[in-house]
Amino acid sequence: LLQAPQATDEEIGEQRDRVKALKALLPQLRFPEAKQLLAVADSLVTRSVWIVGGDGWAYDIGYGGLDHVLSMQRDVNVLILDTEVYSNTGGQSSTATFMGQNTKFSVHGKVIPGKVERRKELAQICMMHPNTFVAQTSCAMPNHFYKAIMAANEFEGPAVVSVYTTCQPEHGVGDNMAMQQSKLAVDTRTFPVLIYDPRKGDKIAQRLSLQGNPSEKTDFFIEPKTNEVYDFIRFAK
Repeated sequence: LLQAPQATDEEIGEQRDRVKALKALLPQLRFPEAKQLLAVADSLVTRSVWIVGGDGWAYDIGYGGLDHVLSMQRDVNVLILDTEVYSNTGGQSSTATFMGQNTKFSVHGKVIPGKVERRKELAQICMMHPNTFVAQTSCAMPNHFYKAIMAANEFEGPAVVSVYTTCQPEHGVGDNMAMQQSKLAVDTRTFPVLIYDPRKGDKIAQRLSLQGNPSEKTDFFIEPKTNEVYDFIRFAK
């Protein structure tokens, strides 16, 4: 019970069976220690810790805390529901909002419409933390979504899963159209899906999986004027 591995769902299930057998045995013993152990026996099963929040928290208000948690390398999981605006307070612009997107507090007139700053790519930032699992996924791809959640849960260390999430009042999309809207976000490379798993190898090419996107091309090009590096996953010529 004390030394059993609990890294996978299967191993955790086996541990639950052992704890169940232990709890059936303990009431038959008359030692006071047996009663004390019975009260805490469920703690012998590893429990996963999940932090759930929106993009306004993860990208902006609570970003410092998120960065601190990832730097501490604690075994916690973070699920981010990315609506690309401050949904709870009326749809104001956040750093998850795309350049040119027309939201509250981001309308600058006819010459420069919409938000003028670039969107913060949180998944790429999180990937720069050592030993950190990162996934960017969509509810339009259930298999990819569940694979990301299960892999994050099994990963020993911090894990971040960002999910494209439609917001009915702010996006003007009915709840019944959420899956279709999410699929459009993936198909247009607005929200490319990826899984970055440090367990897969020492090189980024081994760790990064881009399956499920319209294009698997991962070449890079440099913008001559600004010397910025872009990738074809988001910016297609």
